[in-house]
Amino acid sequence: MPKISTWKTKNLLKNTMKWLFSFFVLMVITSCASSPKVVDHAFGFDMRKDGQDAVVLDYRYGGSNLPIRAPEWAVKEGKTFASNGVQGSMNKGEFLYVKWRNTTTGKVYEDTVDLRQRLPADITNHTIYFMIHGAQLYVYLISPENAAKSSDKADYGPRVYRNRKIITIYPDHLN
Repeated sequence: MPKISTWKTKNLLKNTMKWLFSFFVLMVITSCASSPKVVDHAFGFDMRKDGQDAVVLDYRYGGSNLPIRAPEWAVKEGKTFASNGVQGSMNKGEFLYVKWRNTTTGKVYEDTVDLRQRLPADITNHTIYFMIHGAQLYVYLISPENAAKSSDKADYGPRVYRNRKIITIYPDHLN
């Protein structure tokens, strides 16, 4: 069997290391590009306000490993949620899942909203807020900006934010 020269061995090793390093860099770039964007924003809901007739049984904002969600133990024990609010640097949610019970009829509903095409690219300092009326889930994007004039103030959505610019992002037929 012929011997491989030291030069060829070093060259082969050098090329293999370059290939492995390139592969590693490509994997890091790919994982960063496919993971949700971390941005300073808020997520919230409050069933005690605005005439909502529901209690939340389960919710999840985001599909990453660190979503904003109802505690699993509380969902398993059948606890209900009246409100939650989270603000700070967190993953931009790809979807919103909500399960609720109508307090008037006792019926249980659930809805999943794909947010990827509904949210603008930059939601810095915005709030994702949901409300429930009967069998319908409403999702709003609340701008940090105040409405420019009184005619720009919303006559829908959460009252606490009506002096701000509000965009209904779900259901589609409203805006």
